[in-house]
Amino acid sequence: GTEDEEEDGEAGRETPEDREVRRQLARKREVRLLRRGTKTSLEVSLLEKYPCSKFIVAVGNNAVAFLSSFVMNSGVWEEVGCAKLWNEWCRTTDTVHVSPPEAFCVFYHLKSNPSVFICQCSCYVAEDQQYQWLEKVFGSCPKKNMQVTILTCRHVTDYKTSESTSNLHSPFLKALKTQNFKEPPCCSLLEQPNIVHDLPAAVLSYCQVWKLPAVLYVCYTDVMKLDLITVEAFKPVLSTRSLKGLVKVRFYSLT
Repeated sequence: GTEDEEEDGEAGRETPEDREVRRQLARKREVRLLRRGTKTSLEVSLLEKYPCSKFIVAVGNNAVAFLSSFVMNSGVWEEVGCAKLWNEWCRTTDTVHVSPPEAFCVFYHLKSNPSVFICQCSCYVAEDQQYQWLEKVFGSCPKKNMQVTILTCRHVTDYKTSESTSNLHSPFLKALKTQNFKEPPCCSLLEQPNIVHDLPAAVLSYCQVWKLPAVLYVCYTDVMKLDLITVEAFKPVLSTRSLKGLVKVRFYSLT
């Protein structure tokens, strides 16, 4: 028989116990957005509850460390909520024992300008959880006057180029933007056939579909763990319009 027939046959043989296990797993993998300091889920999406003009998303330890060191130290930021999720690489559903401790996704807004938001996402959001994350953060009909900036890292071996790899001096930045993002990015655009992955790609695709101005900055590095040189490679982003007004004091080194 065909592959479809085989799948239909397997579905027909599924027992009530199998279906219950499937439902429990789906519930366990649900992405929840919680109010600040509580276990209460938000009734509406985060950016429907709070007006947002700028949304800066840092994904991964180095991007998170960059925002913490260069942006969040320049103002007073207030936590407005956090995402809890469970998958093969992330265990943040337990509000008491988070494992690993840095695996977390927290949202802040600037107290002096509450329409400016930052997301610090150190945890892995699995492919089947990305749509939930987008829906619970942006909502079903995002406002068009919001600008989105995404920061993340990839290993330099993921970068495809016709040049000799010996000519690559990592870390280095590349940008990918939506059609509605009209500002010049602070670095050269990511060339074909390179592609982006995971949550940063999902956020950028969502912004493209909803015609939101958005730019993704990818730092290609040979050190994926927390690394000061990789963190500082994001510094050109400080000169962009989205971040320029957020940095009151320029930090030139973390050392």
